[in-house]
Amino acid sequence: MAKYELKLDGAEVDEITLNKHGDKIKISGDDAALFDKFANGYDKIAKMADEMPGKLEAVEETSKEFTDRDSDISRAVAMSRVRVEFCEKAIGIIDDIFGEGTAKKSFWDYYETIPDFLPDEDLFIAFFETMTPIMEDIFDRKLKRQEKASKARMAKYQPQDHKRKQK
Repeated sequence: MAKYELKLDGAEVDEITLNKHGDKIKISGDDAALFDKFANGYDKIAKMADEMPGKLEAVEETSKEFTDRDSDISRAVAMSRVRVEFCEKAIGIIDDIFGEGTAKKSFWDYYETIPDFLPDEDLFIAFFETMTPIMEDIFDRKLKRQEKASKARMAKYQPQDHKRKQK
């Protein structure tokens, strides 16, 4: 009986440092789902951000008829809940893309000072604006590796290999 060993070496894993303490995430362009997760996560956060003014306006409309102090506080609390909901979902989206704890590690300087800190919308936008060029670079390198590997495979099959033998 023959024994075989499958060796798939050469994994491309990128480390991204998230904060001054050196916390990192590791990702790979070879992960078939990574680009899809990143693009979908970015789209979800953008859609949620687009919906937020409407949600805040709805809260404002429902509380316009009341003018007493208690309703002002209730309106402020309701508006804050809309923002908190957005931010909590954004943390989940980032952690789903890059791994559990990524959002907290990314904003560690805030958490270090304020343990129950909740990043706001602007910080999530800054996160994605910073991460997008990194992701583009990872996927560009992946495409170049694929192209190079394809050329190497095709080089094995030279046109002369398919010529009829001369008599």
